[in-house]
Amino acid sequence: MIFSQVENTAITDTLGTNLKSIYTRGLWGQDNKVAELLNFYTSSLQGTSSKRYYYEVWSSASLECEDERMFSIAYGHIAGSGSKNEGGETNDTPSRAIYSQYKLSCLDGDEEGIYISGSNGFKKEIKHFYVININQDKFGDKLDPGNFEINLAELNGGAYANNVFTGSNVQISSSRNVISLIDDSNDASNFYEFSDTTSVPKNIVSGTLLNGIYNSDDPQYYGVVYPDRGVILLDADALNVSASFNTVGSSSIYGDNSYKLFTSISGAAVHKSEGFTARAVDVRNTHYVFIRVKNTEFNYSNNPTYVTGSQDQSSKGKIRHQMFVESPYTYITTIGLYNNDRELIAVGKLSQPIIKSPNSELVITVRLVY
Repeated sequence: MIFSQVENTAITDTLGTNLKSIYTRGLWGQDNKVAELLNFYTSSLQGTSSKRYYYEVWSSASLECEDERMFSIAYGHIAGSGSKNEGGETNDTPSRAIYSQYKLSCLDGDEEGIYISGSNGFKKEIKHFYVININQDKFGDKLDPGNFEINLAELNGGAYANNVFTGSNVQISSSRNVISLIDDSNDASNFYEFSDTTSVPKNIVSGTLLNGIYNSDDPQYYGVVYPDRGVILLDADALNVSASFNTVGSSSIYGDNSYKLFTSISGAAVHKSEGFTARAVDVRNTHYVFIRVKNTEFNYSNNPTYVTGSQDQSSKGKIRHQMFVESPYTYITTIGLYNNDRELIAVGKLSQPIIKSPNSELVITVRLVY
């Protein structure tokens, strides 16, 4: 129950109703309204130790644009390959920590591993993956399924042995080939998700927003997206085949695999002007409170202009003018909403004062959006 208080005079019961509204918007930009992101930067201020686990990706090279941090990228391996031991327990490597982190955060707990659809209806377990983790302040309540596309440029992985495909050796292939990835949902299948229920994970497949899924009868699967978490997991094996990522698999060197994903994303934007297009879904709760002010209520005030403030205790607090006794009226300016414990939880100001007298009743509608 929510109670209302008018002019700090008394408390009255109210009636209310709750509604949910769904809003979609662009995911990027300082105002979270831009649909396509074409500029990608890493930060020289990010520490070397944290870069062994992930890279923060920004949309601006300015050091002052902290609000322009867009997403982070990482690489995870079920056995910890692709990165060095950090000096703790056996196989205590950054890639194993990343794999465990996303397995715990993305799965419900009863799944044995992370799986994607494969050819001929078979499920394939992803044992190592690349991560795109969109910042919470960007994707809001969830990514909008069916409305994002990420483009990846092919790398020059075939030009180097696996154990040395790190650092400056990782470059965009001279072929300038780009693969485009979307999820396998569509508008019709998203309709039922506009509720309190958790969005189901979607498969990442080859395709574009413009033309849809490539070869929809037998699509090529690249990973899985978790819309509620803003997390995209890309199968490293699929990227090795289709985009020459040549993911470092040794556990004895710092493979820096996650930077390959950054090079591929930024390369597609630079050489093909094809970036990361996405939309977000915001769920807004709207609560309407209907307040009835009866004719016998709120006709007096303890405002200093209404009562006396005399030092004489016998007259202190008495109504200042006789007309206020015979023909009382007040002006309502503020509404306060309280919970069951009589704790103030919201305050609203009226656009203009409303006169109140014993000869009138009011119905005030309060609209809360959160």
